[in-house]
Amino acid sequence: MNFIKRPFHHTNPTSSTTVPTNIREPVTLSTSSSTTTKPAASLTGSVRFNDLVAAQPKFNDREKYLTAKYPQQQMQLIRKRLKVEFWLDDQLRSLYDIKDDNPQEDHDHCPGDLIDSLLDIDSESQRRTFLLGKLRNVKKSRSITMEFIDELLHRVKML
Repeated sequence: MNFIKRPFHHTNPTSSTTVPTNIREPVTLSTSSSTTTKPAASLTGSVRFNDLVAAQPKFNDREKYLTAKYPQQQMQLIRKRLKVEFWLDDQLRSLYDIKDDNPQEDHDHCPGDLIDSLLDIDSESQRRTFLLGKLRNVKKSRSITMEFIDELLHRVKML
């Protein structure tokens, strides 16, 4: 493609009206030399906004977001799973007596990704044994831990 190498706006402070010699040259009408130059109309009646291109943000400067649209049934499953995950996070913080939002402390004490591990195990007795092994360092009493395990197993069945 052959691009025009000269600027789009012809600025001549001595002339008030410039008549184009070629159809590709813009028409510039200026009343005085102190006014700012606006995008000029060509003979075809189109307006060129090339001086406005610099005002647009560059692609690298913008934040990038990825959005996806899910079917309603899948969104319900995602919401249900998130509700269980938030509940599990709150309960684990309570069981391990974690007061602040220090992620390093969470990883040192709380077992990670219990829901996926529990969904991979077939029988409830194996799930219970697995949870007892993972929660052996809990700072709460054994009865509170067993209530948590019962409630977690019930919620996992609902997923």
